[in-house]
This record gives sequence, structure tokens and C-alpha cells, in this order.
Amino acid sequence: MLVVAFDRPTSPGNIGAITRSCDALGAAALVVTGHAADPYDPKSVRATTGSLFAVPTVRVGSPRDVGEWVEAVRSQGTPLTIVGTDEHGPSRITEVDLTGPTLLVIGNETKGMSTTWHALCHTTLHIPIGGAASSLNAANAATLALYEAARQRGFPAAAPR
Repeated sequence: MLVVAFDRPTSPGNIGAITRSCDALGAAALVVTGHAADPYDPKSVRATTGSLFAVPTVRVGSPRDVGEWVEAVRSQGTPLTIVGTDEHGPSRITEVDLTGPTLLVIGNETKGMSTTWHALCHTTLHIPIGGAASSLNAANAATLALYEAARQRGFPAAAPR
């Protein structure tokens, strides 16, 4: 199981891009939390290029709602780990085991993860970057994290066209 939670996104385009990456890289679902852009906004739907129809996408009020779902999943015997992304996270993305059941949390484009998400996470990872960029766009960070999870899981590469 690999599920992505996007915390308080402001851009429908980023929601659509993340939905598309979830589809391409094997995530089972996308959960949009908090006061956020609408995953069904026409800009978001357009940005998914059809992936919205392949990836279950839900919107919930808060991380606590997702935390309750996580506890229910765990009570059924699935050891779901919550992994947050944060540019100051203590672990490099390649050092975190993403092969087990994982809820991957992507923070808001401007402020990162909320304090509630930080408290729920078992660990946080960072994606090392260079150049003059101070950070990555949320959709880009999500795609890189999904790619790393897919790589670790041995997700098959697409056949040549």
C-alpha cells in the first residue's frame, strides 16, 4: 500500500500533477487534507490528464481524520508508516525504507506540512537539491518521492512504445 496525502494545497494544478504522478508510479490513492484547493476543480481535473479516473481521490477536513483511518488500518494488522516530506527532514530520501505500507505526506506549497502532520509522522525525509533553487515545487517533490518508493519496490518500468 502506498497512499499520498497532500496537506492544504493551494494550487489545483499541483493537485492534478500529483494525481497524475500517483497513477504513473503506483500509488493507491490521494488524500487532500485541510483548507485546500478542490481536487475536482476544472484546472485540477485537466492537469490529471485522465488519471483522476484511475486514482481514488478524496478530500478530508484534517490530518486527524486521516490519523483515525491509519489507526483503523493498523488495527486490521497492516503496519502503515507515515512518512513526511520536509526540506529540513533528518533523513535523505534514499535512506528511508518506502517498501512497506506507507502514507506519504506532501506539505503545502508555501508552508510545508502542518504541525499536526509533523506530529503524526514516524519520520520525515528530505530531497537533496543543489543549484540556486531554495526548494522544490510540491508536485515535483511528490513525484520524486513517489519515484523513489516505486524504485525501492521494484515497480516495473513502462515498456518501450
